[in-house]
Formats: sequence, structure tokens, C-alpha cells
Amino acid sequence: MLQINSGRSPFQEQTRLSGNQRLLLGLVGVGSMLEFWDAYLIGFIMAYLIKPWGLTYGIMGAVLLSSGAGAIVGGIVWGSMADRFGRKPVFVISLLLLAAASVGLAFTPEHGWIYMAALRVVIGFCTAGYFIQIALVHEFTPPRRRGMLTGIVSAITTGGLLLGAFSGAYVIPAIGWRWTFALGAAPAVIALIGAAYIPESPRWLSLQGREKDARRSIAWALGSSSFDDQIDVPQPAASRGWFELLRCPRSVITATLVNIGLIGGYYGIVLWAPTLLAQIQQFSPAAAAKTMIGFSLLGMLARLGAAGLADRIGRRKTGGCFAIAAAAALLAAGYIGHGDLLTPSLFWVPLLIAFIFADGSFSVCAAYSTEIWPSRLRGTGSGYAGLTGSIGKILGPLGLAMTAGSSNVVMPSATVSVIVPAFQFLAFCLFVCGLTYLTIGIEARGKTLEAMDHSSDDSRATTPTPEYSKNG
Repeated sequence: MLQINSGRSPFQEQTRLSGNQRLLLGLVGVGSMLEFWDAYLIGFIMAYLIKPWGLTYGIMGAVLLSSGAGAIVGGIVWGSMADRFGRKPVFVISLLLLAAASVGLAFTPEHGWIYMAALRVVIGFCTAGYFIQIALVHEFTPPRRRGMLTGIVSAITTGGLLLGAFSGAYVIPAIGWRWTFALGAAPAVIALIGAAYIPESPRWLSLQGREKDARRSIAWALGSSSFDDQIDVPQPAASRGWFELLRCPRSVITATLVNIGLIGGYYGIVLWAPTLLAQIQQFSPAAAAKTMIGFSLLGMLARLGAAGLADRIGRRKTGGCFAIAAAAALLAAGYIGHGDLLTPSLFWVPLLIAFIFADGSFSVCAAYSTEIWPSRLRGTGSGYAGLTGSIGKILGPLGLAMTAGSSNVVMPSATVSVIVPAFQFLAFCLFVCGLTYLTIGIEARGKTLEAMDHSSDDSRATTPTPEYSKNG
């Protein structure tokens, strides 16, 4: 029996994806898109309830930001669950629970914003499983194409915002907000298909000493009847859960700064862009919304392009340069919008550039945040990355509101007079993300997850991990 080095992946020689691998990509992509549709839908529905319910900014803040609190808890729970019980249960249960919460929102009592906020916590809790689903994709796909395949899933996920906008424009007026919430049961269909057809991750199975199950899982992914190569199964390593992450300090630091910086800056752009387009470009609210749909479509293309670059030149260069380019474009947008540079009529140009580059960096972040952890901690580490991203969703709008001098942390009062310091804050967030990538980021381009397990970086080599051997 010829031993293959411990860094070899069973999918390393694949040149084309099997039908089962494509099924997995489709289910994770569509499932994530529907998750984020449910998450974004509330903003469009609230627009229909403000006047009938007499909602104040404070009540809207409680409803809209409640999902952030749920996502922080979700990052902890789903991460631990993925390493203890497997990646597949997180995928299935999070989607089923999300569907149930969305249906529950259809039964919201009149003026029942507290009930709505409580179920929004559940929805935020469920969406925190996103990075775990990306980890599931990574552990079933060829290492050389991991960045691009993650980019495809990330681009599909962006469709959740487009679905939300479409629902606000056409679905809610046609069938009402309650029935629109009921449509949020769609993720349950994806969950049931996944439960029936997708096996557990072979990396997780091999870590549990389940050699036969791991072989069957690999064979399913390859689209073959069996996988005959020998798997050397290690003794399952004792894990201290979240405290074990402290043994990977570089991963913890980079995941924290990249996710908080990128998501804080990105959500600030999304919050302010429609209002500023209306004020500076004199667009009507409807025209501003349609412009943002165009921005989102270009953002999807940017995610695919950045994913391809990440596999060619690396995660660090792509994610870092895209984030810094977005930061520079935001600084330019602030000065142009304020009238200090060129003419305000050109404000939309740097804003679009910033949006495109931020979206591209987002695509790299999805891959990076899951592949930098050893397999035994990939679930917990991915959950931690989701947790820090959820903090960014809160700190970004909060910092924006404080910088702009507005007491409304949900939708800060976007005025031309404060656009420069506000955009400086958002640019700073994105610059921190880019600088982190370029200085201390971990490069995973082309590396197998098995090789990452055996890397000496951050003392990861202290725990044995599975090796694949081949009969020769």
C-alpha cells in the first residue's frame, strides 16, 4: 500500500464536478438565498406597517436589529453543533427552523411588534449557520476550485436581496404582508431535499473514526458506486469547544477584523446608498430602489470575478485589494457628494465602484472565514466568523449613526452635510479589513483542507487528523 502525503484530498484530481456535487452547490446556494430573503424581507414589510401601526423609529430599531442579537447567539450554537454533531444537521435544522419562524410571522397580531421582534431573533439565529453551509461545500469539493465554487454560492445568496426588493414592489401589494411571510416556508423544501440526498461531510466522519461512512460520503460526491482508497482514521481528538479556538490565534484575529470591518462597512453602504442617491442625484425613491437593484446585479458579477481571482492570485491579495479599493472609492464618494471634489452629479460613480469592490471582497470572505480552521474546529471557527460578522452588522450602523450625529441607529439621517465624516468611518472599516488580509491574513489558495489540518501554523499540528492512503 503506497502512502499518500497527509495533505492530499480525495477530490484533488477532479477536473469536473459530479452531478451530486452540483446538487450540493445548488441546494446550499438556493437555501442561503432563501435564508437571506427571509432576513431582508422585514425591511420591505415594515414600510407597509409604519403608518397603520403608528411605528416609531425606536420600535423599528427593535424589530430590525433584533435579528443581529439572534445571529450572535446562532454563531455560537451552530458552530459548536457542527463540530459535535456534523455539518449536515446544521444545514437541515437551521432551514427548517427558519421556515417555521417565517410562517409564525404570518400570524403576527395587529400592532404585535414585540411578537415580530421575538421571531426576528429566531430568524437571525438561523441565518448565522451560513458559514457552516460554506464549510460543507468546502469539504465536498476540489481544493483548486474552492474559491470559485464559494463565489458561486455567495453570488446566488445575493439573490436574497433581489427577492426582497421584488417582494416589496410586487408580491406584498398583490397578496399582503402576511401571505408574503408565509412564502418564507420555502427553505423547508430545500432542507428536506438535503436531508434525503446529501450525506454528512467525509472530513467530519473521518474525524469521528467512521471510516466506512466517510468512504460512502466520498463516493457519493464523486458520483461513483464506491471509494476504494484506504482512509487512515485517527483517534478522535478531545475538543474543548470554543476555548480550542485560542490555539489558533492568527485565525481568530483575522476572522474578527476581516468580518467586522467588511460587514460593518458594507452594511453602512447598503443603509445609506438609496437615501443619498435620492438626495444628491435627485432620484425619486422608486428610481433609487431600481438603481440599487442594478448595483446588486453588478455586485453578483463582482462576487464571481473576485472568487475566480482568489483561486488565481490568492485570498489575501484579492480580499485585501478589493476592500482597500472599496475604501478609497468611498472616500472619493464622500468628497464628491459634498461638493469638495469634481461635481455632485458624479456621486453615483464612486458609490457604485465601492459597492462592487465591497461585494467582491465579501465573496472572498465567505471562503476565507471557513477554510482557515482545522477540520476538528471548522464548525466552531465558522460559527465564530459568523458571530463577528453579526457584530459588524450592529457596529456598522451604530458607528455610522454616531459619526453622522443621528440618534437613529437603524437608518441614520443621511444628509449631505455629514457625508464626509460618515463615509470616512465606512472607509476606515473597509481599510481595516483590507489591511488585515494583506498583513496577517492566512493564504489558503490551492491548499487542501487536509494540508491546512497538518499545517504547523498556530500550533495546529498538535492534534492528529485523517490521512488518505491509496492502494498502489
